[in-house]
Amino acid sequence: MIVPHSNPASAARALHEYLGWTNPKDFTVDEIASSLGILVKDAPIEGSDGRILIKGKTAIITINSAITRYERRNFILTHEIGHFLLHKNISALFSDTELTLSEWYKKGIHEQEANTFASEFLMPEELFKAKVVRQKLSTNLIHDVAGYFGTSLLATFIRYVTLGEYPAMVIFMKDATVCWKLYSKDFPFTYLPKESKVPAWTVAGDYFYKGQLEAQPEKVSAIEWFPEDYQIKYKSDSKLWEQCYQVGRNCLVSCLWTN
Repeated sequence: MIVPHSNPASAARALHEYLGWTNPKDFTVDEIASSLGILVKDAPIEGSDGRILIKGKTAIITINSAITRYERRNFILTHEIGHFLLHKNISALFSDTELTLSEWYKKGIHEQEANTFASEFLMPEELFKAKVVRQKLSTNLIHDVAGYFGTSLLATFIRYVTLGEYPAMVIFMKDATVCWKLYSKDFPFTYLPKESKVPAWTVAGDYFYKGQLEAQPEKVSAIEWFPEDYQIKYKSDSKLWEQCYQVGRNCLVSCLWTN
């Protein structure tokens, strides 16, 4: 029996303990859902990536059949399991779009909690730290870690920002406007106001203003992203690596890290 937890990370760890989970290869997420009495099906869904209908101790999770990437489906399914364990007494139906699953710091507390649950369950803190300890941040590292956990590059990078050892930042943008940011405590620049326009001379700027999305990370001048940051006057020549991922119509996430 799983002891209920209101804290999403604690709920994820409790599920690990209940299952005897030790690493990502122990069980598939579909097998875990089945063990909880949840029926999982793939079907076309208009305007949604995933939804869960909860009735008492059981539930039906539907994943949009248009989603073919294993890593993305994994996260959506785990996110819905989070709703089942955390929110079954709050609402019988949750429906999630790609934006719901990408906006990690949106106002809806239930979506924040489901995302936190999925992140901790798929990439447990202690195991994640062990995978990245004393390793310099690079796209190769993120690829390797994502492959081990069966998660997307974006979800893995976001996890790295909170648990990794090197300075990094994630910026979520919509319609060339900054919506939110998340950064490690040692990232050198932090002043980037919400609703500010995406700067043109950046990888994100190439996407919004030129319709181009680079496949590989590019070096950009820190002053382009942070012209008003207090520290920039001391570090005006600083360069950052930038890698962007599209997450929905006219929405983008930029991942920044230091050299």
